[in-house]
Amino acid sequence: MRKTNRFSAAMGILFLMVVLTTAVPVFASTTGGWTVSKARCSFLTPGEEKIFNKAVKGLMGVSYKPAALLAKQTVAGTNYVFLCQGTTVTKKPEIAWYILNVNEDLKNKVSLLSVKKIEISSVEVNKNLHQGTVDGGLEIIAFENKPEALSKSVLKIFSKGIKKYAGYELRPISLLGTQVVAGQNYRFLCYGAGPAGKDLFVVDIYRNVKGKCSISSCKSLDLEKYIN
Repeated sequence: MRKTNRFSAAMGILFLMVVLTTAVPVFASTTGGWTVSKARCSFLTPGEEKIFNKAVKGLMGVSYKPAALLAKQTVAGTNYVFLCQGTTVTKKPEIAWYILNVNEDLKNKVSLLSVKKIEISSVEVNKNLHQGTVDGGLEIIAFENKPEALSKSVLKIFSKGIKKYAGYELRPISLLGTQVVAGQNYRFLCYGAGPAGKDLFVVDIYRNVKGKCSISSCKSLDLEKYIN
């Protein structure tokens, strides 16, 4: 009888250990056939990350991970526009991309002004390209190349896709999502620099079933839609 109890107790402890050490799966939400891609790295400096962490401290329901500082605006202090990825704190966690507008006042008090989700299937873009500074003095932040922002295979697809693109020098910030078609679509958020200025671009690359890659769309992000 004692042996049975000991065996049952041991099995119970083993079961509990399995439960506690099993990772909770995170699901990429899909909209319009687009699957959200996970953020791979952060472009933020330690100071920028500190501001971001202050802004999201205490938020419930979604856990936010910063990816990049997209723009800044001098006001009564400074407004910061962050790209980040959020994971819902639910039984079935889901990930999505968000744009956060954050203010740091003249006394270094940090406040979260807005949080808006990026719908991968319908990213807000401009009909005409901006050139450097958007309305209201919001200045686009320059980005250096950071290969680890994409996996090697995706970076290769991006490089092949923009090879014949003439215009802005495009540098990928993140892969927003992918879509399976007759082949596969890849939607990137990029920084673009050229003679006319700098901007943020939503770039679509199509890879056909034979592996040939080409750019199918390049439009500037309508950043105001995500912060107003």
